[in-house]
Amino acid sequence: LREFTLMPFGGGGPMLGAFLARELGMKRVMAPRRPGVVSALGGLVADLRGDFIRTIFSPLSDRSLPAIREAFEALAREGRDWLAAQGHDAAAELSLSCDMRYVGQSYEIEVVLSPEWLVDCDMAAIEQAFHLTHERLYDFHDPEGEIELVNARLSAIGAGPALSFPETDEIEAPANPARRLPVYTGSRVETVDLHDRQTLVPGTTFHGPAVVVQEDTTFAIPAGTQARVDRHLNLLLTFAE
Repeated sequence: LREFTLMPFGGGGPMLGAFLARELGMKRVMAPRRPGVVSALGGLVADLRGDFIRTIFSPLSDRSLPAIREAFEALAREGRDWLAAQGHDAAAELSLSCDMRYVGQSYEIEVVLSPEWLVDCDMAAIEQAFHLTHERLYDFHDPEGEIELVNARLSAIGAGPALSFPETDEIEAPANPARRLPVYTGSRVETVDLHDRQTLVPGTTFHGPAVVVQEDTTFAIPAGTQARVDRHLNLLLTFAE
């Protein structure tokens, strides 16, 4: 964990993030430009995904293959129609899987399938995929065991918009605090610098203890911290050894 960088987000994350990182022995914190809306940003750029299922409940055999293909063809039409109804008009990725089990088992496992196996009628590949998945999950498989199909599953995925952040050249200059204010730092009240996030341009630096304010959150930056704004307007914190 100490090798990673902590990224606090949300309205409250930046108030505690630097202190948490220091307690965990982490040396770096990266605070994005708008921590309070990181989740909303993720929602805007996330892939569209709809999951569809159809029950088959049949022994896995060459005779069941037409029913499997028919189920996936119907699910594919349903998935594409759903993406179109969401306003997605670009290419879609269709992910196929089946819920399968050995005859007599009371539970099934999800096994990822390749579309080529259905096109090529490759029943051996489907069986092998089930055995390998069962082995990976439970440390055993039964090569002679009869396999049952329970459900066909399809995920229709439409890629979200590409995410990009503007870049600005760094100027390598100290930050100018908006004012100073009294803050209780854990053992006593100290007068520390208060920085307005809007005025922190790429390349500016300052040291803690300090407070950075902005519309969606407040950063509490402890003593012994070096702060720098990078070219993406992220606030980077590093701790003294």
